[in-house]
Amino acid sequence: MKTTSTFLPVRSRALYLSSLLTLLLSFAARAQFSASPSTPLAVCSATGNQLDVQAFADGAGGSYVAWIDRRAGSQSGPGTALYAQHLDAAGTPLLAANGLRLFQTRGREIWGMKAVPWQSGMLVAWVQGAFGIGGDSVRCQYYDAAGTPQWAQPALIARRNMTVSPSVIFVSENGLNIIPTSTGALITHDLAISGNSARFTFNEVSPAGAVRWALNANQVEVVSPNNYPLPNYRTVSDGADGFYLVAHSSYSIGIQVQRFQGSNRLWTTNTVLSADGPAGRGDGTPQPVLDPAGNLYVAWTSFGGDALVSKILPTGALGWPSPGYVNLCTFASQQANPHAIWHNNALWMVWEDNRLGTTSYNCYAQKIDAAGTLAWSPAGVPVYDQPAQYLRPRLAPSDNGSVMAFYRTNTAFHAQKLLPTGSAAFAANGVALSSVAVNQVNFLDATATYLDHAPVSQPNGSVQVYWSTVGAGGLNQDILAARVQSSGSLLGTATRAAAALGFGVFPNPAAGEVRLRYSPTGPFPTGLRLYDGQGRLVRAFAPPTGSAGALSLRGLAAGIYVLRAELAGQPVSCRVAVAME
Repeated sequence: MKTTSTFLPVRSRALYLSSLLTLLLSFAARAQFSASPSTPLAVCSATGNQLDVQAFADGAGGSYVAWIDRRAGSQSGPGTALYAQHLDAAGTPLLAANGLRLFQTRGREIWGMKAVPWQSGMLVAWVQGAFGIGGDSVRCQYYDAAGTPQWAQPALIARRNMTVSPSVIFVSENGLNIIPTSTGALITHDLAISGNSARFTFNEVSPAGAVRWALNANQVEVVSPNNYPLPNYRTVSDGADGFYLVAHSSYSIGIQVQRFQGSNRLWTTNTVLSADGPAGRGDGTPQPVLDPAGNLYVAWTSFGGDALVSKILPTGALGWPSPGYVNLCTFASQQANPHAIWHNNALWMVWEDNRLGTTSYNCYAQKIDAAGTLAWSPAGVPVYDQPAQYLRPRLAPSDNGSVMAFYRTNTAFHAQKLLPTGSAAFAANGVALSSVAVNQVNFLDATATYLDHAPVSQPNGSVQVYWSTVGAGGLNQDILAARVQSSGSLLGTATRAAAALGFGVFPNPAAGEVRLRYSPTGPFPTGLRLYDGQGRLVRAFAPPTGSAGALSLRGLAAGIYVLRAELAGQPVSCRVAVAME
């Protein structure tokens, strides 16, 4: 009986292996995270401005990054675009150089966007409209791990409508958020209504891209007891397929909370947190944070400059005694621009603080548990004690119950690690991630968020952080990145130290099997995992028990893979080219 073979002829196979080796070498030459703050990794250095960066972990030590891109955006040209990149644990880009274009509509502007992990890929929502006028619609699209759209057209979530009362003048990115549910994902944002008022609204999209409710149907108006509107919104999942809405104003007229399930309000009346609004300086926006029990915490800085936190139970009742909030810093100074996260059974909050008595600010932090007890001094603990103007701090979880804070100083972009005790783990005033003025975080573009940097925590305690640069004269802003190890070193330093241990594989390219290279006397590699080019785990291996180890590649498609392990307490990785058998 005649049989067919999947093996290539000798000459063709040789050419194939040569091409695969060339590809492997080209991957090795591509940019990775840098150990030098003077040369951070450029995720995107295309012309024009890149801003409003979003990022999240890929589950394999790397990150997906998305941003608004104006490299070709113009009213008469291609328009503003959405781009994305996927980086592995070493910072190697796995998609197209300078990012993969996700969406662009000729002559249209992108006013705001949100990207979150969803199913096996990424769900992206954005506000688009005319240049200089505002959004005319909110849309979303589901992309797989390779950045390929999964719906024939983006789902239309909301749109401008001036023919139905009340007239919707434009849709806004205020409160834009994506909240995954068991039946799809909720998209929240606001509407600008005729008469110069704003209303909150939301809709749900299914995994197939179908929209649940009529456009603009779920309109919510929140007013203070003295009938002033609260036109600014933040939302967060309630952990049970619903969400919490936090409404506030830039003026001293209050903060209110409501909980929604489907299109229904669960509480008879809104829970009023305070008659005092956010801080007068910069962005005192309340930060809604959920704990594992479904309780909501709202952290903000008051109009008078106090760092406050309230706890709200799922029933709508306040979780702490009157006045219903705790002051995280009793020092007689002004606190502003807060950021908060829930980590290690506590809420952590960081803020700008002017206690040095200057017109500039430094950075302080506090931790509070579910009972409302402060962990550290009532004055807070210092994160950065030198004067600066636009720190805009942000937190991310690290290892052993610690967190990392990221902030801009007057000379650099920094990171500091805070231990559960409140002590700083890194050198005084933190580790510099970028020491070049034009490579620092952008906070000055009116269309960008105040927190235009996105830290992404990884399982080993390191944090990758992505930011949009200031750019010379506000032009040609790029997306840059760095990875801070839990020890305080930048990734490049640790990578070189690990490479000196001699970890590798041979032959490479390989078919059927690859053998490990490491010292015959140890240490031996552990945690061996193989990932494909999209960052998906495809195979896990038992650690070798002696001076040699073989890993089976049988059944894998030909292509470039990444083998990751730990050696002498350090993460190591190498690329493996799998050839056709």
